[in-house]
This record gives sequence, structure tokens and C-alpha cells, in this order.
Amino acid sequence: MIYDLLEVFTQAYTEKGDKLILDNYQLKDGLYVKINKDETIEYYLAQTVKKAKTFSTLEGNVNHTMHEWFKERDYYSGYLNSNKSFYDKKIHNVNYLSLFIKLESFITTDPKKLLNPETLKYHYKALCDYKKFTKPQEIALIKTFHAALTTKKRRKDILTKYRFVEKHSNDMVAIAQEKGVSNYLKLFFEADITEYKKESNYYYAIKIFNDIGYSQKIDDKMFGLSDSNMGLNAKKPFLEHKTKRTTAPFMIWEEDALMIKKFFDWLKFQEYPNKYPLGDQFFLNRDFKEKDMVLDFDYLPIKIDRLPNPITVINHLGMTTKKIVVDDFRIESLSHLEAVADEILYNHQLIYNYYGDVYNKLDTRFANLIYMTRDAMVNYFRKYDAREFYQVINRYGTHFVTEHLRQDRDYKAKESMNLILSLKHHQGETIMDIKKMQENVLMKLETSDYSDISDTEFFYLCGQVAKYLLTKSKAGKKEADMLEPFLKAKSVRKLKDEIKFTFFKYKHEIGLNQKNFNNALSLITAYEKDDVFNSDSLLVGILSENIFYMKKDKEGEE
Repeated sequence: MIYDLLEVFTQAYTEKGDKLILDNYQLKDGLYVKINKDETIEYYLAQTVKKAKTFSTLEGNVNHTMHEWFKERDYYSGYLNSNKSFYDKKIHNVNYLSLFIKLESFITTDPKKLLNPETLKYHYKALCDYKKFTKPQEIALIKTFHAALTTKKRRKDILTKYRFVEKHSNDMVAIAQEKGVSNYLKLFFEADITEYKKESNYYYAIKIFNDIGYSQKIDDKMFGLSDSNMGLNAKKPFLEHKTKRTTAPFMIWEEDALMIKKFFDWLKFQEYPNKYPLGDQFFLNRDFKEKDMVLDFDYLPIKIDRLPNPITVINHLGMTTKKIVVDDFRIESLSHLEAVADEILYNHQLIYNYYGDVYNKLDTRFANLIYMTRDAMVNYFRKYDAREFYQVINRYGTHFVTEHLRQDRDYKAKESMNLILSLKHHQGETIMDIKKMQENVLMKLETSDYSDISDTEFFYLCGQVAKYLLTKSKAGKKEADMLEPFLKAKSVRKLKDEIKFTFFKYKHEIGLNQKNFNNALSLITAYEKDDVFNSDSLLVGILSENIFYMKKDKEGEE
């Protein structure tokens, strides 16, 4: 994956250089301080107001020029992550031309979080010669730039910077507090950007790899364990290749490691909806922690924009809204199908739960349904692989219907059933003709013809009877709770028992002249097959127009 992405990213980087990253780079909130060469001081504020980033002087004047000045130097000053801090985790920068410290580290009453002045002193001392790094691989790398590190001019400059910080830091902290800063205090000494890059490169040479202990020099090139998308550490030794001479699972050349670092820097500041970076060739999804990681990656040989065969979503159940029959509609694009599935099947809970933990306030059964089906949805809607999508519809389609019913989302349950039947029909499957089913069942009830009733007709009739009986309840109990015993039934015997129990519960509400209903009960009682349980037909019976009320309207029964 890394080299696939790197090949394409390098082409874009060659054209724009670090500007590719800096165009979207964002400064963290805090007080930004520029120390000019004449030791005059300029102050600026980076703030987030209602999710909007602002950068201004202390007086509130926006300054785009200085924003760009700070942004570039900020990028070349920060550590890779807290575990790779240069000296102490409270100090977040890696060169002597800048200083990044959380304001809390200056003012906290917690001794563990408070920055000790001696720590700052030893931080600058370590920057002078890098002698704090003592592993053999680190010492070998330091030798390559030892002469540049130990010049008198550089040492003197570091000492000057340290004394300035020691003298003025308290005043800067006071200004930060006065302006309500709660995040960073960041200091930058005026210097050419090439100086910032040079200093950061010393740090990267040692820290760019995951663990320099795995590094090896091969043909005068340093190879090491990649630090991107790699979690190998003392707590995860199982990632090592135990049977090989080189136990590191993924080695990479130093220059490629730096380029990969730049790729992840670029990726980190891309907008969340952008799942196809560097064009349509790759799909990837990443988390949004401080250190980016790619959670899902795939190479895309094709891209689907419009569906080759549009899907017609038919109102099989004869749904109405405000006494108006709901129209059929067409789905012509994959994005439209994704939106429909998200809205109807998942009740707007799919797209934002594609990855990671499902929203913890959802019903447990519905959350588990998302876990079981979301990979197939990602593969189809984001990677254009339809193979698992229709398997999910066939296997779990009615689960969405029952979950909507359990949550008293009757209209959404009907929408889901219409969508599922339409998708099956689109795949060439023969589906139930509900209107014809109603006619056949009514004919058998009116003629008391109990012979040759199919399992589809039986389960449909059970759904109709169950729904009719529940309408007789005058209790304030949710219909979803009353439907639960029928939804949980997994055998004909259990379903018949639930219908019998419910009938005796509400029989006082049913008139003696309800011939069709009484015939329906007789037909259900006489049905003896118990080898197939057709939940689709049962749900259609529950959700479609009730034949007993249809007959009532026609005959004017009480």
C-alpha cells in the first residue's frame, strides 16, 4: 500500500513541493511570538471561533502575510509525535529556532505537569550536540552531520536563544493568559526557512523510523522500520517476523520514509469527505487522531458514476401519505443508491458509522446489524464492488424491517420492505405480487377453501391476522412491543401459538359476523406444515393493507 500511494504522491509533490502540504496546513490555537533579529517581539493569536480558524494581531487585525510566515516555520518545527519528542514530552518542538510548549505547563499547580526550568535548560543543551542519543545506529547517523552540529557559531546562537527565552518567557505567558489563550505558546526566532529545514532534518534523520534499533545500512543507504501505519513496539512484539533474520515487518529507505511522512502530513489536512486522494485511482479511509493512520485502502481499477441499469423502487405495499399513494422512483447513480440505503434501511446511521465504533446510543441489535453489513456497503458504494451488496440484501434485508418495527418506525419499515423487494426484483428474482396475493387469500376465505394454501399465503395471512388483532388493543402499549412475539417466532407452531394467545386476549372486540376473519383463524389452525418459515411473507402481511379492513369498508360491517 505505502509504495502504491507514494508513487502517485511523489508525482504531485515533484510539481509543488512542500506547498502541496502547506496549502492546507493549519496552525493550532495559541499565542504565536516572532522574535526579530533585533530582539523586538511581535505577538499574534491563532484561534478557532465557531469552527472557523482565525489569525490576527493582539488587536484583532488579520495578517495573512505573517500567517504564512508562521505556518511554514511551524511545519518544520514540530515533533513527529509525543513519543518522539526531542528531550521532554512537554516541549513539542525539535529545533532551537522555535519553542512549542502548552501554556498549562507554565502555570499548572500539578508538579507532574509543570515545566521545570532545568528541563528547558537541558533541552537546549541537548540540541547543541545531540549527545542524548546513544544507540549505535543513532551515533552512526549523528557522525554524518556532526561537523555542522558542533560549529562555534551554532553553539553560540543556541545559547543566545536560550537566554532570550529564559529572560522573556514569563512576560509571554502573562500575555497569553491575558488574551485567554488555553492551548499553545509558540516562539519563533527570525531566520531563513532553509535554516528551519536544516535543523529539522537533523531530528528526522534519527526519529523518522519507528524504532531506529531495527535500522540497517545497506550499500551506504539507511533502511529502517516505517513509522507510518506501523504499530510495532515493545507492547506489540507479535508484529515481528520471528523466523527471519530481519525481524522488522516492513523496511524502507530513509528518503522514502521522509516522503511517506510528507504524504501523511498532506493527508491529515484533507477534508473528511475526500476518500479518493490523488484522483480516483485509490480509495482510502483514515482515522483522525493526532497521528494519521490509513484504516482501509484499495486500488480501484474502475469508477462507477451512473448505474448501468437504473433501479426502480416500486411501491409494492401500496403505501400512502396523507391519503395519497406514494409514487415509485428511479435510482440512476451509485451515490443516490447509497443515500437511499442510508436513509431508509439504516435510518441515517450508515455513512457516519462506516468505520470505528458504531454510535453507542443506538439499539444494540441495530448496532450489530450495522457491524455485520457495513463492509459490504463500503465495498459497493466506495469501492464499486457489488458482489456482497446483494448478498446482504438477501440475507439481512428483513432484519432492517424488523428493527424499524421494533423501534415503532412503521413508515420506515414499509419503505425498507419496498426497497428490498425492488432490489430483489432488479436482480431478476421473482417476488411476491402482493395485490394478487390479497385476491387469492380473500377468495379462499370467502369460499372456505382451505386446500392447497401455499406457505407464502399462510405466512402472509398470519401477518394480516396478527396486525388486525393488535389493532383491537385499547392499551397505551407501543405496537412495536406487541409485535415482538410474532417477530421472534421461528417456527410455524410458535407463530400459531402467538396468534391463538392474542386472539383470546382480544376476541371480545371482534364481532360474530366477521366471517372472513373466523375463516382465517380456521385456516391458520388447520395448516400443518412446519418445515419452512417465510419471514418475508409474514412481514408483508403485517405491513401491507389489511384485508379485513378492506372487506369491512366494502360491506359496511360494524
